[in-house]
Amino acid sequence: MSENMSTNESTKLTKKEVDKIWWTWFKYALTVFGYERLQAPGFTLSMLPIFQKYYANDNEKMVAALKRHAVFYNTNINVGGVVNGIVASMEVEKANGADISNDLIQNIKVGLMGPLAGIGDAITQATVPPIVLSIAIGLSTNGSILGAVFAVVVLYVFAMLLTRFTFMQGYKSGQEAIHKLLGKQMAKIQDAMSVLGLTVVGAITASYVNFTITAQYTSKYSTINFQEVLDGIFPKLIPMCLVLLGFYLLKFKKFSAIKLIGVYLIISILLGLIGIV
Repeated sequence: MSENMSTNESTKLTKKEVDKIWWTWFKYALTVFGYERLQAPGFTLSMLPIFQKYYANDNEKMVAALKRHAVFYNTNINVGGVVNGIVASMEVEKANGADISNDLIQNIKVGLMGPLAGIGDAITQATVPPIVLSIAIGLSTNGSILGAVFAVVVLYVFAMLLTRFTFMQGYKSGQEAIHKLLGKQMAKIQDAMSVLGLTVVGAITASYVNFTITAQYTSKYSTINFQEVLDGIFPKLIPMCLVLLGFYLLKFKKFSAIKLIGVYLIISILLGLIGIV
């Protein structure tokens, strides 16, 4: 019995390793940053302590784990720390033999990063900084440096503590949820997160992808606005098609994001020159 307990204990992360995951995310989320994949490098680095612990002697699993997180990711780094916590707990269980698919991990990241970005930005950009800066302005009366020091220290400490709190909550709740729900419930969770992820992508497409046909057909009796006709049949049809085209080129034709932007730019210029958009 004692031997089994010691074996199980050896598969868990130590407090120091958990702290390192959190600190790596906080330190590198926005400093190790790529245009094509945004926060993916920072997220991957934050998972590295887990991979080094479990896959140090298995290059194949190490490469697969690194690739698993080398995909587009973007959220508010402070409140979004909860995602790192949840995923860290899932990676630990996966390394210990739990039946957790790569798709489930990705679906959780995609499904949560958008909503948490909105909540986090509201807190860390629109709520706390104005309050802190208003106090700092008062402290800076007559050119005092105290206001600037106050603002930098308070905002940094607040961001660090908030990131740590959300990460730890995600890590703890993730472990509890995984232990309770592994099995038949996991398939349902994966399906639910897939739906949530697709819903988020669809909402982003409808809200931020714009393509308006300005060309019109004018006859002696009437004027036909092609964009209004399309909207009456299927609102946001062209933006959806553009997103699906981008997905096809990225996934199946191995386009880079820069190359895809270039393709869309050329198409836009050509359509603008001939008066369609």
